[in-house]
Amino acid sequence: MHIEVGYRVLAEALFIASGWFWAPISQTSQALVCHTPQLELCLAQLPSTVKRQLPSNRAQLRLQMGGRGAMARPVSHSSIAGVVFLSVENIPMSSSALWGGEVYALPLAASQQLTLIHELGHLATARLPVDYWGQEGLTPYQHEWLADFYLVWHLAKQGEPMALAWQQYHKRNLAVFESVQAMSHWTTPMLSQLLARYTWQQLGQFERFSTLIAEVYPHLHQYKADELNEFSSLLQQLFGASKLHDLPQYMFWRRPAMAQYIRPTLERMMGQQAATAWLVEQAMNSPVHGE
Repeated sequence: MHIEVGYRVLAEALFIASGWFWAPISQTSQALVCHTPQLELCLAQLPSTVKRQLPSNRAQLRLQMGGRGAMARPVSHSSIAGVVFLSVENIPMSSSALWGGEVYALPLAASQQLTLIHELGHLATARLPVDYWGQEGLTPYQHEWLADFYLVWHLAKQGEPMALAWQQYHKRNLAVFESVQAMSHWTTPMLSQLLARYTWQQLGQFERFSTLIAEVYPHLHQYKADELNEFSSLLQQLFGASKLHDLPQYMFWRRPAMAQYIRPTLERMMGQQAATAWLVEQAMNSPVHGE
């Protein structure tokens, strides 16, 4: 049985009887969503050719998920894009970070639903035409920000509040404030460009995710690995637990862009006046660009 429900209630649907359901990805493909305790029953909904491409038992699945709350696995099939495995008890309901001697915490509304949509975004990205980026394919980092683009586009298309998109933005920033180990998911520099380029209404007018990516992809500034490493070093100096003193000239060439990307989150967590004062202290004051 194929169940199509709105993304607002997808997480709740997991707990209705079966622990699995089908979620649309595009006009031509869908994904199976599995609540991990019902893994065997969920995978039984798939053709054998697809099942063979996936973890076959819960022990193997737990090993691959590594404590994460969700994981997407694309598959080779004409109409099935892949499977999303959800372990909802591992999906955080808040995000926090420490800087300036204070812990700042952000409650995450609709956390399960947004996590699921992001994972569906990975499957949608895997189905995009290869001619968008050439035969070399996508890096893992590109896959992450494209999945977040899918999340933002889907929220806009469904008429959800833009605040949920900004929540994802702040969540990505807080994660790297807390630890630069989260740099692989620091999609903020790309989300910033998307949210600056389109209004919420314009994003919602794209009928297909593929149409949005075809239009916006050539206009994006994409950071290379060495540039991201410099941002990582700057974040470590600004927020790292081992920081001993301010170095206002450290990575000075990255500070204007960094200020632009983190200012909305600082203002959300600290308030505008305190955020501006902090940025001035770090030689990073920049024009306001945010929510």
